[in-house]
Amino acid sequence: MSDLLFFPMSMPDEMLHSRITRYHFLSGNRTAAETFRDLFGSAPFSVGILPKQIEVLATRLPGDTESNLDDLISTNTMFPAYRPFLGLGQGVENAPTGSSISGVARIPRREAAVHGKAKLCYTCVQQDLLETGYAYWHRSHHLPGVSVCWRHGESLMHACPKCSHPFFRKLRLLPNPTDPCICGWSALDPATGKQGTVLEKTFAEFAYELLQRNLPPMSCETLAASYVRQCRKRGFIHGKFVGTAKLFDSIRSKYGDEALSRMDKAYEAGKHDQWIRFSFYNGQMDMPLARHMIIAQHLFGGADDFEAALHKELILRHAAGAKLRLKLERPKVGRKAQHRQKIATILAVRANVDLEYLWDNAYQATRWLAEHDNAWLMGKLSTPKRLPEVVEEVSDLRDSAYAAILLSGAENLYRISKGQKRVNLNNLQKLLPVRLPRCPKLRKRRFPLASQQAELLMESVWHFRLRRLIFALANMKRLNLPMNTGSLGMVSSVPNTVFQALVSFFEWDLEDFARNGVDAETLLKSTGLPRNWQGPPGFNQVLGGTAYYRNKSVAEST
Repeated sequence: MSDLLFFPMSMPDEMLHSRITRYHFLSGNRTAAETFRDLFGSAPFSVGILPKQIEVLATRLPGDTESNLDDLISTNTMFPAYRPFLGLGQGVENAPTGSSISGVARIPRREAAVHGKAKLCYTCVQQDLLETGYAYWHRSHHLPGVSVCWRHGESLMHACPKCSHPFFRKLRLLPNPTDPCICGWSALDPATGKQGTVLEKTFAEFAYELLQRNLPPMSCETLAASYVRQCRKRGFIHGKFVGTAKLFDSIRSKYGDEALSRMDKAYEAGKHDQWIRFSFYNGQMDMPLARHMIIAQHLFGGADDFEAALHKELILRHAAGAKLRLKLERPKVGRKAQHRQKIATILAVRANVDLEYLWDNAYQATRWLAEHDNAWLMGKLSTPKRLPEVVEEVSDLRDSAYAAILLSGAENLYRISKGQKRVNLNNLQKLLPVRLPRCPKLRKRRFPLASQQAELLMESVWHFRLRRLIFALANMKRLNLPMNTGSLGMVSSVPNTVFQALVSFFEWDLEDFARNGVDAETLLKSTGLPRNWQGPPGFNQVLGGTAYYRNKSVAEST
């Protein structure tokens, strides 16, 4: 029997983390650990989209556990906004809307990174205090892609505007929105919040309406079909196919690069290829929630039209599935046609085929034709085969120019500077107007000079580590830091083992560097190392990163 005496009633559009925080203040608990023990019977954990111990809280609340669970999910979490876009797992096609909590397992792990901030609307704090007597945190403010308040159009804050102190701290309760910050700033101070754009407010309204509707889960086929059907109505087509490029350009021209970068992290990182993907894998479309809502709002305009389109698509799919699909019987092919087709196929794909080869590799067909259709068989064998014309492939006319671009551009890449990158094939290709073919064989045939130049310019991992360490030493001198591994972590992410190995190998006098400074380019040239240097001899320690190391065989270890 639980000793949970009360749990505060939910405010309109309140997130569960905010409700837990209000319980903490009202219960008089001193620490967050006590509050989480009361509600969940566990130590503090990240609340996230759907708390992992939400079933425990539903059990401790008065009433039916299943009803409590459905009410918590639909009222206080952002999961209802995710549900229609997550697809359907096996065996849940006919599951009730509220009782299916298993859909949370289909939320991609990348979505968890979206909820690392607590967002606040300046005017909402004051308005909630007047209307309900308590200021709280709204779940609609935390939907992916939403940057303004849907009611007031103000830009959402995730930190104190005066001292940048963050509202959200991992494994901590949320602060009371009306409490002053450590610097003295308060959301109750008279001020005017920064207004967002009209498009941002329209998108926030669409996301809010979608969250409130609590739509049932949709299969990826239904969701994709509704997108495709609306694209055809709006003219986003390319021949017989959906014009995703036209749809992307339309969204980009509507919102602009700055707004889309705030709404979608992949767009901000410059990953525009395949930004819109209507294909699906394992019953789910591979797009984050923010992108789904951007596309849905752009195609349908409002939540009413979007919901109506989904229901219409469901009706069409059920009607199509109810019809009996008649299997067309394959036309029966005679024995003569079958044997002729087999022999004709062999003669088409192989050169210098004779009767002996056919007896060895197609005995049944050869025997039947020799007995019943020998004239056709002998005629096929006597017909001379037309040799295919060999067309000599000519290298691309831009090959020499691309090779010159790589040679000149690589010198800038090899310079020791802030943000330097390893000179590999990917970074070399970024110097060219058009990337070379991905296939190595095709790349060498069409661009032999550029491919050869790229291979000569390749930089080894250890040479890149050497350049990074030299730049780190120069920064230590510039900032008057001691030249040791303790200062290394402040100016670079080069591992300490690399620092020790290279300083020992080159016998560098760090005290001399501290006194006289470090000329980075001169120091690099003084090493006399080629750009494909494989590191200090005998150094076989495994370093961190994504590289793979070959394990020693049993014979080597013994």
